[in-house]
Amino acid sequence: MIRSRMLRVAFGLGIATALVSGCGAPSSESVPLLSSSSAHVVKPQAAQAIQNVIVIVQQHRSFDNVFAGFRGADAPMYGLEHNGKRVSLRPIRLESVPSCGDGEFSNYFDTVYNKGQMNGWDLVDAKDPTCPYTRIVRNEVKPYWDLAKRYALADHMFASTRYESFVDSIYLVAGTTKLQANTYAAGAPSKEPWGCDAPAGTTTPILKNGKIELGGPFPCFTQFPTIADLLDKAGVGWNVYTDRPTSSLPFDPFEAMKAVREGPDWTADTSSPASNVLNDLDSGALRPVSFVLSPVRDSDYPGNGGGPKWVQRIVEHAQKSRYWQHLAIVVVWDDFGNGSFYDNVPPAILDPMGLGFRVPLLVISPAVKHGYISRTQYEYGSILKFIEVNWNLGTLRATDERATSIRDMFDR
Repeated sequence: MIRSRMLRVAFGLGIATALVSGCGAPSSESVPLLSSSSAHVVKPQAAQAIQNVIVIVQQHRSFDNVFAGFRGADAPMYGLEHNGKRVSLRPIRLESVPSCGDGEFSNYFDTVYNKGQMNGWDLVDAKDPTCPYTRIVRNEVKPYWDLAKRYALADHMFASTRYESFVDSIYLVAGTTKLQANTYAAGAPSKEPWGCDAPAGTTTPILKNGKIELGGPFPCFTQFPTIADLLDKAGVGWNVYTDRPTSSLPFDPFEAMKAVREGPDWTADTSSPASNVLNDLDSGALRPVSFVLSPVRDSDYPGNGGGPKWVQRIVEHAQKSRYWQHLAIVVVWDDFGNGSFYDNVPPAILDPMGLGFRVPLLVISPAVKHGYISRTQYEYGSILKFIEVNWNLGTLRATDERATSIRDMFDR
């Protein structure tokens, strides 16, 4: 099963220590958690071009897997093997469940990356060397392509880490999983449910001094603030739309944040099911900042085919809503597939955790550069920075500080 493979891969990674040694990229020390407020007063936003942001979180796809062949993007229809041979990307359906390597090849990142050549994908699965060389059939991702043609697409958006969705989801709201100097949460917790509701004795793998160690902390973190803390402090309303009760997929990163899970935000700023975002768009109840954690069936997680139509449905409701003229919808994928989906662009090595491989990023808004393809290097902190600057929130003092905002995809 692809999910169990992801967990085994995350535990086994002894990743790229040599690549980050001597790297001059700035590191973010852990900072005290900001105090959370239960007040959610919406500040006047009349002067802002963007008054509402919806971040839709999809899952588990590389950029090339979704957009191979998209005109103008860095998305070839073929991949490279380690010997330089070209391999055509094989069309697959969203409901296909590839599991390249079956978890036995734990050090896939170093091998695939291959000193920046990105040509080691055929070494991931000895039984089926062409396993990762796939693309989703065009008709199934047509809604994504149509949105990219009409609005804006980023073809240099990278996952913030080389690990799987648990830690990347946290980077989407916190910009880090740094626990202390040279130590990061770097894998899925040992038991479910992940987060503060995990059973006693649950531990989280850590990356310490470049090496994975099991038996790390309980997954209910206080070591770093999230965008929720900044929004609460500024009195800017926010919400998370998610299906509950839920399994660990899709994972709600706020479930692992003690200040949210055990504070007033848990009831004040979460809405279930995720489809409530449609109701709030229709009724005028949308808050300035929203995260939509797409249900598994609509998430693009392998084996589930509802994602493109789900995103299209949200956009259609948004276009008919009172918010449309000052709204930005950001569609991002929370990890790149952990070795199962080919991508051709090498990530920059910025710190011990990342960057990871590319993921798709769409920005849908009347205010974007229409038909624009951004080649700017982004990471999850780029979305956080856009929100921080738009509402003058300050920073999380994490990867949001180094990241380039997605603001350059807008023309007003």
